[in-house]
Amino acid sequence: MLDDLLLALKNLSVEILPILGAVSLIFLCIFLKKLSVLIESITKTVEKLSPTIDLVDKSIEKIQPPLDTVVKLSNTIDGVHDKTVESVNKATAYVNENMSEIKSKINDKVSEVKNIFKKDEETKDE
Repeated sequence: MLDDLLLALKNLSVEILPILGAVSLIFLCIFLKKLSVLIESITKTVEKLSPTIDLVDKSIEKIQPPLDTVVKLSNTIDGVHDKTVESVNKATAYVNENMSEIKSKINDKVSEVKNIFKKDEETKDE
Protein backbone atom coordinates (compact mmCIF):
# COMPACT_ATOMS: atom_id res chain seq x y z
CA MET A 1 0.00 0.00 0.00
CA LEU A 2 2.78 2.41 0.87
CA ASP A 3 4.59 1.37 -2.29
CA ASP A 4 1.47 2.11 -4.33
CA LEU A 5 1.21 5.57 -2.76
CA LEU A 6 4.84 6.37 -3.50
CA LEU A 7 4.47 5.14 -7.07
CA ALA A 8 1.34 7.27 -7.57
CA LEU A 9 3.15 10.35 -6.19
CA LYS A 10 6.08 9.68 -8.51
CA ASN A 11 3.79 9.48 -11.54
CA LEU A 12 1.98 12.66 -10.46
CA SER A 13 5.28 14.47 -9.89
CA VAL A 14 6.57 13.44 -13.31
CA GLU A 15 3.50 15.03 -14.91
CA ILE A 16 3.14 18.13 -12.67
CA LEU A 17 6.79 19.22 -12.33
CA PRO A 18 7.27 20.14 -16.01
CA ILE A 19 4.03 22.14 -15.92
CA LEU A 20 5.10 23.94 -12.74
CA GLY A 21 8.51 24.58 -14.29
CA ALA A 22 6.90 26.07 -17.41
CA VAL A 23 4.60 28.29 -15.28
CA SER A 24 7.60 29.40 -13.22
CA LEU A 25 9.50 30.27 -16.41
CA ILE A 26 6.52 32.27 -17.69
CA PHE A 27 6.34 34.25 -14.44
CA LEU A 28 10.11 34.77 -14.54
CA CYS A 29 9.89 36.06 -18.14
CA ILE A 30 7.07 38.45 -17.19
CA PHE A 31 9.07 39.69 -14.21
CA LEU A 32 12.20 40.22 -16.30
CA LYS A 33 10.18 42.07 -18.98
CA LYS A 34 8.66 44.42 -16.38
CA LEU A 35 12.08 44.91 -14.81
CA SER A 36 13.49 45.79 -18.24
CA VAL A 37 10.72 48.35 -18.80
CA LEU A 38 11.37 49.85 -15.38
CA ILE A 39 15.10 50.13 -16.04
CA GLU A 40 14.45 51.81 -19.40
CA SER A 41 12.08 54.27 -17.72
CA ILE A 42 14.63 55.07 -15.05
CA THR A 43 17.31 55.56 -17.70
CA LYS A 44 15.10 58.01 -19.62
CA THR A 45 14.31 59.93 -16.44
CA VAL A 46 18.00 60.20 -15.55
CA GLU A 47 18.78 61.40 -19.08
CA LYS A 48 16.08 64.08 -18.73
CA LEU A 49 17.57 65.15 -15.39
CA SER A 50 21.10 65.43 -16.74
CA PRO A 51 20.67 69.01 -18.11
CA THR A 52 19.12 70.08 -14.83
CA ILE A 53 22.04 68.63 -12.89
CA ASP A 54 24.47 70.42 -15.22
CA LEU A 55 22.59 73.68 -14.68
CA VAL A 56 22.72 73.23 -10.91
CA ASP A 57 26.48 72.59 -11.12
CA LYS A 58 26.97 75.79 -13.12
CA SER A 59 24.82 77.74 -10.65
CA ILE A 60 26.83 76.44 -7.72
CA GLU A 61 30.04 77.48 -9.48
CA LYS A 62 28.59 80.98 -9.98
CA ILE A 63 27.52 81.22 -6.34
CA GLN A 64 30.88 80.12 -4.94
CA PRO A 65 32.74 83.50 -5.28
CA PRO A 66 30.03 85.48 -3.43
CA LEU A 67 30.00 82.82 -0.73
CA ASP A 68 33.77 83.17 -0.40
CA THR A 69 33.31 86.93 -0.05
CA VAL A 70 30.69 86.44 2.66
CA VAL A 71 33.04 84.11 4.53
CA LYS A 72 35.85 86.69 4.33
CA LEU A 73 33.50 89.44 5.50
CA SER A 74 32.27 87.28 8.34
CA ASN A 75 35.85 86.59 9.43
CA THR A 76 36.60 90.34 9.31
CA ILE A 77 33.53 91.14 11.40
CA ASP A 78 34.54 88.46 13.89
CA GLY A 79 37.99 90.01 14.12
CA VAL A 80 36.55 93.50 14.66
CA HIS A 81 34.22 92.13 17.34
CA ASP A 82 37.08 90.38 19.11
CA LYS A 83 39.22 93.55 19.07
CA THR A 84 36.27 95.64 20.32
CA VAL A 85 35.67 93.24 23.21
CA GLU A 86 39.38 93.30 24.01
CA SER A 87 39.47 97.12 23.95
CA VAL A 88 36.39 97.44 26.15
CA ASN A 89 37.86 94.96 28.61
CA LYS A 90 41.13 96.91 28.71
CA ALA A 91 39.27 100.20 29.20
CA THR A 92 37.19 98.70 31.97
CA ALA A 93 40.30 97.35 33.69
CA TYR A 94 42.01 100.77 33.40
CA VAL A 95 38.99 102.56 34.84
CA ASN A 96 38.73 100.05 37.67
CA GLU A 97 42.42 100.40 38.50
CA ASN A 98 42.41 104.21 38.39
CA MET A 99 38.90 104.91 39.69
CA SER A 100 40.02 106.95 42.70
CA GLU A 101 42.32 109.09 40.55
CA ILE A 102 39.62 109.69 37.94
CA LYS A 103 37.09 110.51 40.66
CA SER A 104 39.39 113.05 42.27
CA LYS A 105 40.11 114.74 38.92
CA ILE A 106 36.40 114.95 38.14
CA ASN A 107 35.72 116.40 41.58
CA ASP A 108 38.48 118.98 41.05
CA LYS A 109 36.99 120.02 37.70
CA VAL A 110 33.50 120.23 39.18
CA SER A 111 34.85 122.39 42.00
CA GLU A 112 36.58 124.67 39.49
CA VAL A 113 33.36 125.06 37.52
CA LYS A 114 31.42 125.80 40.70
CA ASN A 115 33.98 128.42 41.68
CA ILE A 116 33.74 130.05 38.27
CA PHE A 117 29.93 130.18 38.52
CA LYS A 118 30.17 131.63 42.04
CA LYS A 119 32.54 134.33 40.83
CA ASP A 120 30.21 135.13 37.91
CA GLU A 121 27.25 135.44 40.27
CA GLU A 122 29.19 137.66 42.63
CA THR A 123 30.24 139.96 39.81
CA LYS A 124 26.65 140.21 38.58
CA ASP A 125 25.40 141.05 42.04
CA GLU A 126 27.82 143.93 42.37
